[in-house]
Amino acid sequence: LAELPKTFRDTVVVTRRLGIRYLWIDSLCIIQDSSMDWARESSKMQGVYAGAILNISADASTNSDVGLSLEERVGS
Repeated sequence: LAELPKTFRDTVVVTRRLGIRYLWIDSLCIIQDSSMDWARESSKMQGVYAGAILNISADASTNSDVGLSLEERVGS
């Protein structure tokens, strides 16, 4: 876990705290520079996302080393 980028580590922490057993991270589950792997694995993405109970997007992060912007909101 320590060798993963901070955003991925933060996501693992969030999913564990929520009791979620499985986690799909595209860039880890699909070899990014392999067109053959991409063709094979990307066909599974619809099923993965359709069956997901939660999607986490780090859209405010500039790269995978920044981490998630986790805000604790009281009363929400």
